[in-house]
Amino acid sequence: MVKGKYSKPIFLIFLILLCSFAQFAVEGVAAETVDLTTDDGTKLKCTYFPSSMPNAPGIILLPDTRCDRMNFGSIPIKLNEAGFAVLAMDLRYKDIIAKARNRKEQIRTIQKQDLMALVKYDTKSGINFLSSKKEVDPKRIALIGTSLGSRVAIISGVEYDLKALVLISLSGEEAFPGYKPIKQLLSDYGEKPILFMTAKKDWGGNFKAAEHNKIYYDWKNGKKELKIWSGSGHGVGILSKKEAIKFVAAWLKSNI
Repeated sequence: MVKGKYSKPIFLIFLILLCSFAQFAVEGVAAETVDLTTDDGTKLKCTYFPSSMPNAPGIILLPDTRCDRMNFGSIPIKLNEAGFAVLAMDLRYKDIIAKARNRKEQIRTIQKQDLMALVKYDTKSGINFLSSKKEVDPKRIALIGTSLGSRVAIISGVEYDLKALVLISLSGEEAFPGYKPIKQLLSDYGEKPILFMTAKKDWGGNFKAAEHNKIYYDWKNGKKELKIWSGSGHGVGILSKKEAIKFVAAWLKSNI
């Protein structure tokens, strides 16, 4: 047994480690690592957080240019605790983007890829998975997209007639180069609810994301909400803020 001046620090360290393990165990019980295979044979890693309640609304988290679900951090857990079944997805270009040395190179790399594959195959596979779960109401599925994910989400929302969308740091006139303009997509989505979210100094669209989101809000018919947070931020960096995730969870509860 350790005695003397070192016994109390060692005991405190033991307690900290024990508490950390207990938290991980509680959170880890619900989480399931899922291997999805898309219609074109691509393998995708996802993490699923099932709801303990029947007929629960489902949420799919679509990541930014990095295509990596791990960048959502604790966000899926917090949404799951709020009563949603949550699927956090990797997208097919994750390994390619991981080789890029900086953000500019990541953006250049993703722009060279077939971006519609993220809608036609990746997001579709996530929707099919979530719709098949017995605890999920397939008519109450929403997408949360950050940065690139917001572009994937707005197209997928129209393509698959989803219940609601949360678009974080969307910017520009087009969702994808050469595809329908955002104005047309908002019209095609109809009266269904969309939450537009950005920050005053969001660097998206050459720091014009906040301005662009005000325009999107004006274009959108039906249910809509615009939230522009003070300060700077972009994509998942905005959503990670405690007040932001609470806001999004409350909005989703009211709209799906």
